[in-house]
Formats: sequence, C-alpha cells, structure tokens
Amino acid sequence: MNNYELGEKGERPWGWWRVEEVGENFIKKTISVNVGGCLSLQSHKYRSEKWEILEGSAEVTVGENVAVYAEGQTVEIPVGAIHRLRNAGNKQLRVREIQLGDVLDESDIVRYQDIYGRDQNVFLADMDGTLTPARLPMTDDFAGIFLDFIRKNIFYVVSGSDLKKVREQMPKFILDEIAGLFCSMGNEFYVKDKLIYKNDFNPGADLLGRLENYRKNTKYEGQLFDNYIERRQGMLNFSVLGRNCSHDQRNAYKKWDDQHQERVRIAKELSELYPQYDISVGGNISIDIVPHGLGKEQVAAKVREKYPCAKIFFIGDRTKEGGNDYSLAQALLKLGNAEVVAVDGPEDTLRFLKKK
Repeated sequence: MNNYELGEKGERPWGWWRVEEVGENFIKKTISVNVGGCLSLQSHKYRSEKWEILEGSAEVTVGENVAVYAEGQTVEIPVGAIHRLRNAGNKQLRVREIQLGDVLDESDIVRYQDIYGRDQNVFLADMDGTLTPARLPMTDDFAGIFLDFIRKNIFYVVSGSDLKKVREQMPKFILDEIAGLFCSMGNEFYVKDKLIYKNDFNPGADLLGRLENYRKNTKYEGQLFDNYIERRQGMLNFSVLGRNCSHDQRNAYKKWDDQHQERVRIAKELSELYPQYDISVGGNISIDIVPHGLGKEQVAAKVREKYPCAKIFFIGDRTKEGGNDYSLAQALLKLGNAEVVAVDGPEDTLRFLKKK
C-alpha cells in the first residue's frame, strides 16, 4: 500500500519534503531542513529508510548512535529503529530519502520527542472486559475495527493474564500490529513474540496456605474447579471457584459474588495481613496478588519514559479503587498528560475509539 503521490509536498516546522519518485514498495523524497531545524525523534512500523546527504551537514541519530554526515554520505535506517535528523551546519540541509516497505504512508510515524511540540497520543488498554468479553475471544466485528485503529495509532495492551491466555483471546494479527503487550500485570513485556523483560515472584508458604483455607471455607455452594492458585510471572492469581470452569459457571459465581462480596472481603483481609503486597479484585472470578511496585502501575513509568511528550489514554473496565486497573490509572494521572477512560465492555471501548 503506497499512499504517496508524485510531486506531493509537505510543509513542516523544520522545513519541507517533496515526493520525487513513486514505485512499487518504494518512494524517493527530497527533504530540506532549515538551519537549526530538527525532525522529531521517531520510528516507523512498516518501512525502512535510506538517507543520502545531498547538501549540508546532517546530525543523524539511529538508536544509541549519534554521528555527523557530510555531502555524499549515506545512512541506513532499519524498520522500527528510533532515529532523528538534524541540520548540524550553517546552511540549508538537503537529503534524499528512500522509503522501502509494503506500507508507505505519512501517518506511519511513532513520535517520541519533538522540539516543536507536536504531541502524539499513546493508547493503553486492559484486555478482559475491555477489548474482549471476559475470558472469551475478541469478536470478529471488534477485531476488524480495532485493527484499523491500531495501524494508525500507538497502542499497547496491558493484561493480568499470561501470554498463553492472551493468545487464546486475541488474534495473532492483532498481537502483531500492537506496539507491545504487557502480560501478568506488566511483569512480562512482549513485542510481537519477543520477550523484552520479565519479573519474578516467589510467594511464601503462609500466603499459599491462607489461600487454600479461603477455598476450603467458601460459602459458595456451586461446584469448584481446579487451577485456583495460578502462578504467573511476577504475580499470583487466586480464584475460589477455580479457573478450569465453563463460561456459564464463571457467570454463576460472579452473580453470587456480586451479592455476597466474597472477593472484596478476601482482598481486604489479605491486604491487612500482607501489606507488602498489592491485592485487587480482577476479572469476574479472581483476585490478583503482586509485590508492591510489580502491579499494572509499573507500566505507567515505562510508557511515560518512552513517550515523554505524548498524551496517554488508558482504557479499562476496573479503574475504580479495588479493581486491578486502578493502580495503573492513578499512576498515569499522577505523571500527568493522561486520561483514564472507564468502560463497561468492548462495545464501550469501540465507541471511544471511533471518536478518536
């Protein structure tokens, strides 16, 4: 998909660009940068670039490397590399830019820093109850609209589930397009299928024994199921009901719990007994237990560090106090230039995305 036209020109705060040649999976531009001008620190999801210095002196950043290039020299910019171009001389800088890729579009810019204040939005969203029905796959209708949105925007998913469960609920073509996936309350981070980092957590025998007692002494009269203490990277997920239940049995327990508030009571008691942990009600049947600092709130600092100028939107269905989206919502608001969008399900999420 090539959305450039021959002769197309764009005026920018730093100068201008003009399309000189258009072909299959490539274009050539002339870029003119004013004295003192500097393009934003940016990356591209779909294209690589090659810069040929035609006139002037160029300071080029590619990843951690910063170097000055003179007339006649060239620079290669791989797909996804964070890069920047600055006029380092005292006359106009002219560069020939060759873009290569299956998708060539002016909107394919992820902007990290910009001296001209051109802010870019970054979106974060919970998965269960926000992008998908609880413990069910994303619907085809949602996926089609969502795919178009994430191709045009920077979008991260922040889930309490591990990677295996995320894959059960979200199509691979969606996971391949998002900017990144924070699993297990942010204790694992993936870009596509590549693990970037992970945190460890080894709960004590006392806590595990107490969870067993809650399970044994529940007042819920329905059937109980296996997989009720689930160890995930950096956290525990506890469910009196057990996660190996059907969707109908999950709904039955949630209906009972909404009336009897068993999970709220357990989370409150555990929080008083184990102040070193953050304990919150998550999903429809479970409780999330993480050491301080290893809950979803850790995502806020990581994303803000990467996008210091962007406005960050966080979409979640449990953003109120006691919910497992609350800590991230509050951490983002504390850092500033952020907005929390509380939703009641995927349909609410779609309504918000269609407005952006």
